[in-house]
Amino acid sequence: MSNAILTEDEVSNKLSNLPVFFIGGLPRSGTTWVQQLLNHHPNLVCLGESHFVNDLVPNIATVTNQYRQKRSQNFRTWAPSVKAPEGSLILPILRAAFISIIQANIGDKNVSELLAIGEKTPDNILHLKRILSIYPNVYFIHVIRDGRDSAISAYTRFKSKLPKDKIRSEYIKDFAKEWSSRISISREIMRDSQRYIEVRYEDMHESPETEVNRMLSFLQVDNSEDCISKCINASTFESLSGGRKRGEVDNNSHYRRGEIGGWKDSLTENEVRDFEMIAAETMRALGYNRYYKD
Repeated sequence: MSNAILTEDEVSNKLSNLPVFFIGGLPRSGTTWVQQLLNHHPNLVCLGESHFVNDLVPNIATVTNQYRQKRSQNFRTWAPSVKAPEGSLILPILRAAFISIIQANIGDKNVSELLAIGEKTPDNILHLKRILSIYPNVYFIHVIRDGRDSAISAYTRFKSKLPKDKIRSEYIKDFAKEWSSRISISREIMRDSQRYIEVRYEDMHESPETEVNRMLSFLQVDNSEDCISKCINASTFESLSGGRKRGEVDNNSHYRRGEIGGWKDSLTENEVRDFEMIAAETMRALGYNRYYKD
């Protein structure tokens, strides 16, 4: 059934009954690449950075709380008033808001073919408990990249927004702390979940078919060779970067370089040493080799 003959309410009802997934990870870790791959699958909608969890949800909670406070003040009304929703009663409001975002950005996707809906914002890994409170059965894809590569990529991409007195070596140290902390906390929160997988940026480079197959199987959608190939071909570095080949650097592009191991010719020895000292435990847990040993 095409979208053209469905009413808005019918589309909304269909979306409301679909499984939900979120993607998160450190900045510059490949979350956009994963989002693009999944969004090219005919059974999936995967939005870019809506910041639903870290922006809209808190604002809806604030407005609801203000409404609750007003309704509790009897002098504001001459007639019997009402109680405002609180606790779990707010959850349907939040879920409806997410469905509205999906519906507003669904594009030319055929709603009748959809089997799951999702969203990618890197900071989702900071709000896993909030996500789980809204969607207890959520599927979560955690994209992980060698922190040394992420650190130099993030600094290059975001340095124009940093304080002018923020030197690169200090940024690398701070990134190492965040990389280690965010990954460790996320893994602990989701430790016993069967609806959580980790996808390595490096594995996506080396075995894209295997990794895409794993994600599609996780989301329980078509993982045929033809479907995997279409997702991969629609999301190559060349297509996303506007025609550049991997290794052709454009520091002003979101798709900057598209390689693994670039930190080796970008970071100084001291920066590498500092990162590895700070993030040693997490690197060890993830199996990333350290250049400088203890």
